Amino acid sequence: MSKKVLILTAIVLVSSACELQATVTHSTWVGGDGDQWGNPSSWDPPIVPENNASQTFAVTISTAERIRVKFNHDSTIDQLDCYGNVDLEVGENYLCLVAPNGLTNYGKLAISGTGVEHEIMGNVTNTSDAHINLGNKIEFHGTFTNNGQVFVVPSTQLDIKSGSFINSGKFLIYNGLVVALNNDLENSDTGVIEGFGMIHSDLPIRNQGNIYAYGGSLVVSSAGQLINEGVLANYPMSSLHIRPAEDVNNLGTIQVNAGGGVAFDCNMVNEPNAVIKLLGGTIAAKTITQSAGAIFEGFGGITGNVMINPNGLIELTGPTNIVGDVTVEHNAVLEISNGQTLIVGHTTNNGEIRVVNGDVVFQGGYSGSGIVKKE
Repeated sequence: MSKKVLILTAIVLVSSACELQATVTHSTWVGGDGDQWGNPSSWDPPIVPENNASQTFAVTISTAERIRVKFNHDSTIDQLDCYGNVDLEVGENYLCLVAPNGLTNYGKLAISGTGVEHEIMGNVTNTSDAHINLGNKIEFHGTFTNNGQVFVVPSTQLDIKSGSFINSGKFLIYNGLVVALNNDLENSDTGVIEGFGMIHSDLPIRNQGNIYAYGGSLVVSSAGQLINEGVLANYPMSSLHIRPAEDVNNLGTIQVNAGGGVAFDCNMVNEPNAVIKLLGGTIAAKTITQSAGAIFEGFGGITGNVMINPNGLIELTGPTNIVGDVTVEHNAVLEISNGQTLIVGHTTNNGEIRVVNGDVVFQGGYSGSGIVKKE
């Protein structure tokens, strides 16, 4: 075969491969409020966005007024960018986004409708200053990244089936259920999770930001660890319940406000440089261990056994009830000031209990080689 024939054959093969490669069509929504996704006249160009072997679609929906986009069938596209005020009424259908950037929201986006369950297959990103409202039951198959604000309305169930949940913005949950199945749940150092309801992850939950119970009871559960490097707190009259599969080593701050509390359904260790602020509420755990170099201060209620490790210090600065046993190790200090501390369980003191302008009642008995010093 001649050289010219070889070159011509190569050109024909390359041309054939190019023809087989799908072209990307950029589609823009031009429909009105309540129009169907599957209506060609809702789009420019007037073709229903639906990937096929020869053509894929990158879709933009940009509106000044609120637009409801209704689905009457499943749809697969490359990506979707939403601007303005968009309501995707997916219904019982699914929207599949095959490109890595998936669905990106730059405005105010609602995912709702009358279906029993809505499915978004692909990565979802809520950009800074953008808002997403989630209603009914929604499944996400992909990584959900929030840099703006997400609002989970009452009675909503949000399931993240695959990919991680990463919150760097504000995530508001009001009487809803959020479940990360087989994936990590990460609240970054700029992230805020706030409200009442339940959040669960099958894998570890890592909090570097702020998790607040607000308006009722917020349950945070994990089939793995809960790693707290940020703030866990309750607003007044609200309660935060932590239910991990393993004991918690607090590396951040736990703030316990009046009229509610923070409860751990496990043992909890307050590690060096970590902080517990007791501000009139109740902190509870099976055992609370205070490490040397950690801060534990304030007044209120303590439910569970308390262990103060050697060189550790707990400062109770007002009326406090401890419902559990208390152990003060060698060179450790329990300081009580400006009120009475009632210890319902047994007190074993091998260090020092220091009382300043206050009182201590050992209701459950007292033993040990340490000293009780009143000033």
